[in-house]
Amino acid sequence: MKKFDIVAILAVFLIALLFYVLYFINRGDVGDVYAQISYNKEVILAVKIEDGIDVTVAMTVEDQVFRLIVTDGDGNVLEEKTFSVETDKKIENTVHITAKEIQMIHANCHTKQCMYMKITRGFPSPIICTNGITVELIYDDVYDYIHII
Repeated sequence: MKKFDIVAILAVFLIALLFYVLYFINRGDVGDVYAQISYNKEVILAVKIEDGIDVTVAMTVEDQVFRLIVTDGDGNVLEEKTFSVETDKKIENTVHITAKEIQMIHANCHTKQCMYMKITRGFPSPIICTNGITVELIYDDVYDYIHII
């Protein structure tokens, strides 16, 4: 091997080691995390993910009225919203949010693929339903998202 090859290999190794160390230093150092629910790219609810959180978000659209009801683990209503939308679809979605995961537990879309998706901090891929409902994790700081990956 030539001298340049050895220097290049060492440089790549040191850069990889640096990223590895930075990953573990910043791994648990994230800011506030929110579960954001959107309908047709418009944010309709953001729930702060905290220890012990256990809420269910029920969303229905009927006769161009979007109704959202947030309940806790005991079934008590925490929040209720209604607003008008321009769609003739009948939509029913229910999302369960806990500190460990976010999961779509009911959907009346055609494929029902969104019901097999879930979000965890280790795998923050969004839940996208074909009827326009999207659920994703949102971080206070854009750099906090890098720390999770």
